[in-house]
Amino acid sequence: MKYILSCCGRLVDVDNKPIWCIKCGRHDIDVKEFKEGDRLPCPFCGGVAGAECLSSIDLYWYECVDCGGASGSGADWHEATKLWNMRK
Repeated sequence: MKYILSCCGRLVDVDNKPIWCIKCGRHDIDVKEFKEGDRLPCPFCGGVAGAECLSSIDLYWYECVDCGGASGSGADWHEATKLWNMRK
């Protein structure tokens, strides 16, 4: 199962729900289950991804509503979501 850690925004794939972060050492962290199709927080500021598109030429992408960080564009929303989640 995959979880998003609130302390550092990392996505971890573990069997049991984590209670502490090995990267930053915090205990009793908030953890949210990550499901297929969910979008990760912005890797630059932790903001929320906003959907953008040019439907006339089938370009779909996500931009952070806070800092403007953007993913690459995809031919559909599924591909755009994958590109947003793959950014480091």
